[in-house]
Amino acid sequence: MAIKSSDQISIVDITDAYSVILTNDSYTFPGTINAARAGSCTTQIIAMRGAEQVAASVNLNNVTKPTGITVTKDSDATSPTLTITASTSFTTAGVVKIPVVVDGDITINKEFSVAIAFTGQTGQTGPQGPQGETGATGNGVASVAITYQAGSSNTTPPTGTWSNTPPTVSEGQYLWTKIVFTYTDASTSNPMYSVAKQGVSGSSAQWYTGTGITGTSTTPTSFSGSGVSSAKVGDMYLNTSTYNTYRCTVGGAPAAAKWVYVNNIKGQKGDQGVAAISIAISSSNGTIFKNSAIETVLTAHVYQGGVEVTGAALTALGTIKWYKDGSSTAVATGQTLTISAGDVTNKATYIAQLEG
Repeated sequence: MAIKSSDQISIVDITDAYSVILTNDSYTFPGTINAARAGSCTTQIIAMRGAEQVAASVNLNNVTKPTGITVTKDSDATSPTLTITASTSFTTAGVVKIPVVVDGDITINKEFSVAIAFTGQTGQTGPQGPQGETGATGNGVASVAITYQAGSSNTTPPTGTWSNTPPTVSEGQYLWTKIVFTYTDASTSNPMYSVAKQGVSGSSAQWYTGTGITGTSTTPTSFSGSGVSSAKVGDMYLNTSTYNTYRCTVGGAPAAAKWVYVNNIKGQKGDQGVAAISIAISSSNGTIFKNSAIETVLTAHVYQGGVEVTGAALTALGTIKWYKDGSSTAVATGQTLTISAGDVTNKATYIAQLEG
């Protein structure tokens, strides 16, 4: 099954020797399509000697970090909190290496992983990016303007004034029909022209609209429900439901007239952005315990587009599965996981994955 999002948390049991814990050892920054969005996260450093907490310190000059990442700290002399900040020049996941000095002369190296949730991507470790950007709205046809003008050429459009009704055309002259489509974004198409020579009968080509002529066949076909009482060769038809256009090849009454498909003038719909899915794990009783006195409940909170998803909506997204210490076999399924004494020896890392 596909992994839609994941997060991890470490539960620590401190019993002896020196140990240094980061309350958070990874973070995924929200991103654009190719870089991180400016933002920050924090992690606190806790140093222990057996069951006793001791002072920890960090010299920021000794911290190494990826390009685009900066690290600052507060003034706490025992358990300093580091703030890890990403700028828009942070483009590639990496590791912040933090030398922690314990009891004044013992150095323990810790690592903090940083990554980027690029727009529209899911399944990266840690909190994911915000909702994907919405694609541009496509254009549809808002209206059709059909105008007429007489001309002496059958190849060059006339330059006079166009009229909303067909003018009287002398025998041997040409009736020009101009069609301009206005789209839903207020833009207009280039003019389309239809030309008919005026014969003795004075007939002229026209545009018709409706929904009676359908399909995309280029074989001349009759449509008894076209609604065009007396079609002429060269007449055009726009289906206002499908935006398909047709040309008359055989004139006459609806049952006798024949039409062929020309093209479709409806604009394409823009792509819809993807709402990113993220998971954040909380612990009801903290993450650090002494002498195996471990009792806490982990809860995986799922967010889509920045809004927490619960109940049936969460079920529709997929299933939350829990994994321990990198194992590929799930230890539990569901939104919560209870951790008790005996489940952790020194340290255990639990990963919650939304799969579906």
